[in-house]
Amino acid sequence: MNLLQLLCQDGQTVWLDGFERGWISRGELQQYIEKDGLTGVRSNFESLNLAIQGQEYDRDFTALAQQGMSRTARSNYDYLIVRDLQLAADLLKQVHSQTQGRGGYVQMDLPPNALLQPETAIAAAQEIWRSVGWSNLLLRIPATQIMLPVIEQLISDRINVNATVVSSPIVYEQIFDRYLKGIEKLIQRGAVGEVACFASVPMVHLDAAINGSIAHSETSFGMMQANLLYERYHKLGQSARWRSLPKGAKPLRLVWDYTEIPPASAWHYLQTLVAPGTVVMLSPSMLEMYREVSLLPTSLTGNKRAKQIPANEPQTKISLDEQVDFANEDIARSFKDFHQLLDAIEHKRKR
Repeated sequence: MNLLQLLCQDGQTVWLDGFERGWISRGELQQYIEKDGLTGVRSNFESLNLAIQGQEYDRDFTALAQQGMSRTARSNYDYLIVRDLQLAADLLKQVHSQTQGRGGYVQMDLPPNALLQPETAIAAAQEIWRSVGWSNLLLRIPATQIMLPVIEQLISDRINVNATVVSSPIVYEQIFDRYLKGIEKLIQRGAVGEVACFASVPMVHLDAAINGSIAHSETSFGMMQANLLYERYHKLGQSARWRSLPKGAKPLRLVWDYTEIPPASAWHYLQTLVAPGTVVMLSPSMLEMYREVSLLPTSLTGNKRAKQIPANEPQTKISLDEQVDFANEDIARSFKDFHQLLDAIEHKRKR
């Protein structure tokens, strides 16, 4: 049994970041799902760009041109991404059904220009949701103040959300409040249905930005925040407001995002942050490396050292939102990656 399978056995879900068409055509995605317990994938702009620069999508571009559908780079992107998401969602639909909606998701980021205003984000999310047509689609929405109403609206529309770049328990609570408001609106209409929300924590950003202020700590700031977030996850899950919801409402699960951590350095995080009910997001290189590892990690709930946050450390006094705006940094990078992707598509269109 490899590490990925052990994580699943301990109640932790594994997702893959960087999915593109080749993972389906070569049968790799199916293998990861069946043999390693993979329960989710994400399409990102950078990986799609690299795949398009190769030959993975050449047949699509030829078909679009022959059918007179290759109008603009953006229209080609819309076609390609919908097709990718549909194919992946189809492969994961059995996992989604077997886990009663706790897994089996295929997720994507909205085009970054849609994130400038709540109205454009909602419209873009509703359009992609209709176009893909699968209930196991998961849309990534940055957890900025301007996007919090978007999360509430999408949940009330029965559109699954992954609130990204969650930096602190305060932000988690704000997302939790919006998630519940969306569910409460569904209840008022007598139609709760299947809807899920996740909160994604960028571990590498937390440590890179904050470690300088607690350089002598035995436990990194990211680990401390993860512990606090996990405690808040349990506390809010026991709240009267949550308990008042109909049976079957899904908790606001935490996603430990390791995608920007070098694979060889990720073991410390993987070993320490094994926590039932949480999700780990891995890069393809990380996924491949840990398919060969069979060591049993230490559970967060059983690791006393990980749970003990030193009293003399200032982590609870640090206002992460005042020190760095991770979400806006993430959106800015998305603009760059998305435009590079459109440039790659335009180059293929003109060949």
